[in-house]
Amino acid sequence: MKRGIEKILFDKEDHELLVIVNEVLNRDTSRKYIKNLLNPYLHPHGIKEMAASRELRIAYAVVHLLNSLEVGEEQERLAALHSLRDEVLYGTKGYLRKNTARVLIQIMKRLVRSRGDYYSQLELAHDFRMAATGKPRVVREQLKRYHLLEMSEEWNQIATDDHVHDVNTKGRKSPTHLIMDAWIKGIRRLKVIYYNYVRSDVAAELLEAAEIMGIRVRIGVELPSRFRNRYVHLIWAPRGLLDAQDYLQFLEESEVKAFTNEGRRASEYRQHYVISVLQGFNARHGNEIGERYGITIPPLDEAEFLLFVGTGQVSILHLAEFIHAKMLPEMRLRTEELRKLYNSADGEEKIRLMNLVEEMNDLDSEAIVEKYLRPSSNPNVPDPAIPR
Repeated sequence: MKRGIEKILFDKEDHELLVIVNEVLNRDTSRKYIKNLLNPYLHPHGIKEMAASRELRIAYAVVHLLNSLEVGEEQERLAALHSLRDEVLYGTKGYLRKNTARVLIQIMKRLVRSRGDYYSQLELAHDFRMAATGKPRVVREQLKRYHLLEMSEEWNQIATDDHVHDVNTKGRKSPTHLIMDAWIKGIRRLKVIYYNYVRSDVAAELLEAAEIMGIRVRIGVELPSRFRNRYVHLIWAPRGLLDAQDYLQFLEESEVKAFTNEGRRASEYRQHYVISVLQGFNARHGNEIGERYGITIPPLDEAEFLLFVGTGQVSILHLAEFIHAKMLPEMRLRTEELRKLYNSADGEEKIRLMNLVEEMNDLDSEAIVEKYLRPSSNPNVPDPAIPR
């Protein structure tokens, strides 16, 4: 039935676009040459247009951004962002050029994340091709469908976000990815917050990405300050710095370097606290959860946890997400077992099994923090929120 619907709703070009995107996702070796087209000095209407289709170039740039959160790839991310901006802005038709570009990137992001669901990908590929025409009616429909506000083509809207995080603190996106998403949403001014200090390479990537997309960005450093026997959190956001190079030179000043080193020590103390909570979870809470839900939680490994966090500063939220990732396979197996028991159970037992499954479904990373990782649940670990 679905195959018949596909023939009616989608045409040959939709399937061809999807084949191209999935080849990029699967890292088809025959498409290796596309990587060279990320060179920011190549114009979309020049040799790029002769070497690969526009859809393929946009797909590769988005995929590269989404899959390059690893350490040491910031220059590749920036090159991908630069290329992506050129493809969607200079190659877009119609007078809603910026809004069309925003829709195209948003659709391609969803298409990439729908990998494995061919029908959903096909719908998105069709939307992408329709939006690429640049027709105002189509673009406005797509903006509404993908929950994006139409922005002025003069790009003079007042749209700000004063407190966001990237992967280097408790966020999930690289600085480049964060800037791309802010631009899609129509944000023109952004303040990105880091804990205790900011690394120069991170600041460089963030500021360069913002310059590429025309976003005004400020960097804030959140600092705990002792006040009446407790900590208050202040955000220090230096002003008066002209550009990325000016900010990086500021970070190299001796007083700022000394301040940064103190911030690193504070972050190391915080990391030591999180590791202590991890050890407490292994000693106590893991067994409690196992007995409660009938699952086996393997002891958490410190080295594996730090690898899971990657470039970011270690936090309790990271630990909760790590625990949830470890628990999830066991909970899925247990849910299947409970489903089989449910079919043969009586009335009261069915209610008990249903409540147990609902409780397991509710045990996400936020619930793990509240139930098992707060200082009140770990009295043997000194609370870092209390000055000593």
